[in-house]
Amino acid sequence: MDSSYQELRDKVETDGGLSVVTMRELRDIHGVSRIGSRVPGEISEKLASHGMGHIPTKLPRSQNSPARLYLLGTSIADAVSAVLDPTPQGDAILRGVGDSEARQDQLRQIREIVRA
Repeated sequence: MDSSYQELRDKVETDGGLSVVTMRELRDIHGVSRIGSRVPGEISEKLASHGMGHIPTKLPRSQNSPARLYLLGTSIADAVSAVLDPTPQGDAILRGVGDSEARQDQLRQIREIVRA
């Protein structure tokens, strides 16, 4: 298990820009014993300050729930944003993702992440 937000970021980088963690792991890294009503928002802010985004966009309070972390400023982040906040520019990104077979696989993975 990672013991700091920086170590968690390093793990996300090592995992190709996308990692799945439990809220329990995030709770422990955040240094609290339980996930109260404010904790998901605090965790979200800390993740962002370390250059990470997450799905679901509103982190759950259940310690057993998964969260998918990705690096901000990457093509994964662009695709997630394009799916969650549709815009004409996002549509262009998604069309670009669909232009190659490898990108088709990426798009399938993004759809799976958003549905989770």
